[in-house]
Amino acid sequence: MSKTPPFPLFIMNMKKHHLLLFFFLLLSIACSTDKKYGACELKETDETLSFPIDSDTKNNFNIYSVYKDKDGKEYLTFQNFENNTIHFYDLKQQKPAFRIPPPQEGSNGVGRTFGYYIQNLDSIYLFSFYEKEFHLINKECTLLDKQSYPEQKSTCFMATASHPPVRLGRTLYTCIEPNRLIEHDPVSFTIDMDTKEGKALHSFDYPDYPGSEVKLKRYGMEANYSRCYDGQRFIYSFHYDENIYVATPEHDSIRKIPVKSKYFDKVQLPDELTASPEDFCVNAWYNDLLYDPYREVYYRIAYPPSTLDKGVRSMELLQFGRKNFSIIILDKEFRILGETLFPDNTYNPKIMLVRPEGLYISDSHYLNPRFSDDILSFRKFELVEK
Repeated sequence: MSKTPPFPLFIMNMKKHHLLLFFFLLLSIACSTDKKYGACELKETDETLSFPIDSDTKNNFNIYSVYKDKDGKEYLTFQNFENNTIHFYDLKQQKPAFRIPPPQEGSNGVGRTFGYYIQNLDSIYLFSFYEKEFHLINKECTLLDKQSYPEQKSTCFMATASHPPVRLGRTLYTCIEPNRLIEHDPVSFTIDMDTKEGKALHSFDYPDYPGSEVKLKRYGMEANYSRCYDGQRFIYSFHYDENIYVATPEHDSIRKIPVKSKYFDKVQLPDELTASPEDFCVNAWYNDLLYDPYREVYYRIAYPPSTLDKGVRSMELLQFGRKNFSIIILDKEFRILGETLFPDNTYNPKIMLVRPEGLYISDSHYLNPRFSDDILSFRKFELVEK
């Protein structure tokens, strides 16, 4: 028959036991939160999201974001560019919640807007489509403030899903359309949310790459870049540059990192004098860059060389994300983990939602047999190791 150890020795053994359990608990937590992946791919699932939209709103917009209110409720928000209206949908129930329709004229008029940033429902920043200015409104569309930056030589602010504004402390980081005709053409702009002082970050200009000397003003290619923020760094992806650019918030340190698709060798910006809309449907180029904080990876969209099917209008196809695309998956050190090629005429990579349960990609492609112009729908993809 075993004897119980002396009381002090029993206590010491219990402490060792608890320390051991505590150690294994920490180890299990560390392992469960380690989101490092090996070779991986995006795998289609049967799970979907579906949002009914009104007849005045197209389902190929590029101005959208997810907003979480003070109570933790999440909304899918998007802007109808034609009439300024910002739609709010209950993300969980997939139903319309409310809308904010800023007027273009009158005492609360904000003109034509293109993009927004929702600090909260009492502070909504609207960026002008034509001018270098923003308007500050609340949920009731009352005009609270207006600020212009006529001294800036850039064209306009951009606040789309490709260029989401980022707030760090009391500074709002926005993107601007660079002016390629001047010597320095920065792509980032900061606004002090207290003083409204604005400043272009000249430490990072539109980069040089093969073909970048072509201005292509006719097609507005200067605005075709994407920027995301991973909590520490801004990362830029330019459509005709195989490199991405990693910047500190101050943009005083820039790293250039090659991130090439395996489906084509190079990209080349078409010549301004001979380019046609068809070129942008069939030539290889890169598109948006997104950060996934739940899996700590990045997604870079790439368009491989393609063909234009008979009867398909090039400008319409471009609005829905071309015929096909791939997504390059990068880890936290920007190493390529894999690249997934998607089927033709099925998904629109210009509308994607990064959620805790996976990556949702819009399947509201107008050439998809299941397409409905009254529905904005998504399919969930999971990041899985090969």
